[in-house]
Amino acid sequence: MTHDNDATMKRALDAVDRHQKRVWAAIAIVMALTLVGQYRLVRTSHTGDVPRTIVTAVVVLEFWAAAWACTIVLQLTVMTKRILRAIEISTKPPA
Repeated sequence: MTHDNDATMKRALDAVDRHQKRVWAAIAIVMALTLVGQYRLVRTSHTGDVPRTIVTAVVVLEFWAAAWACTIVLQLTVMTKRILRAIEISTKPPA
């Protein structure tokens, strides 16, 4: 590989690493919000306030769906990194 290709591959791998760290942070935040929402749902369900319980349940489900979306994005970044590494390995001449 030429020097330009090496630099491009390194930048691509670094970008995947940075994105993966941001996704992990997003997953942690969403999971914390989901736990808080579940706690509020349990507290609200005992009050007998049905509309408020429904709204709280919908909020919890939205955070749960966001957590799954972040997980899917994380898996995509992992696969992207593996593909980029495979391309890098396959383009190097045998030793």
